[in-house]
Amino acid sequence: MKTNLAIAVLLAMIICSCAAPKYLPHPDDIDINKNGSYTKIKCKTTDDIRGELIAIDSSQIVVLSEVSKRCITIPITEIESFKLQYAAPTHHGWTIPVYTLATLSHGIILLGTAPLNLLVTIIVTTGGVRSYQYRKKDISYEDLRMFARFPQGIPANVKIASIK
Repeated sequence: MKTNLAIAVLLAMIICSCAAPKYLPHPDDIDINKNGSYTKIKCKTTDDIRGELIAIDSSQIVVLSEVSKRCITIPITEIESFKLQYAAPTHHGWTIPVYTLATLSHGIILLGTAPLNLLVTIIVTTGGVRSYQYRKKDISYEDLRMFARFPQGIPANVKIASIK
């Protein structure tokens, strides 16, 4: 029974590891990225919005929606919470099954080391997936600007409808 539970947890971890949007840079290339960061915004009264952070000012956020492929303007007062991912996460999901299976060489000590290896690799994997992220409680809207495609606001000669 414990083995089935462990296998189910391992499979769930591997299956649930999501791929980051392709426009997010590798962590080494953060400073040369021409796109805005990926954001998930939970709104108070409307549907949640996911997409590229385009611009922010004192009263609103502009996001290029990954669903509709058009820019959506959201008043800051409408935002309940957000999560921002500014670089592709590091995935260590392969370590869960590899290191757990490696404990087979431990002999009888396997009974203690297998659960310990499983716990540690799950913690490391979860931390890697959550790296390069900010939440509303971690960053102010003013500081969030630096992760937008247009951190100083949308230029006057650029129409929001033309942003792709």
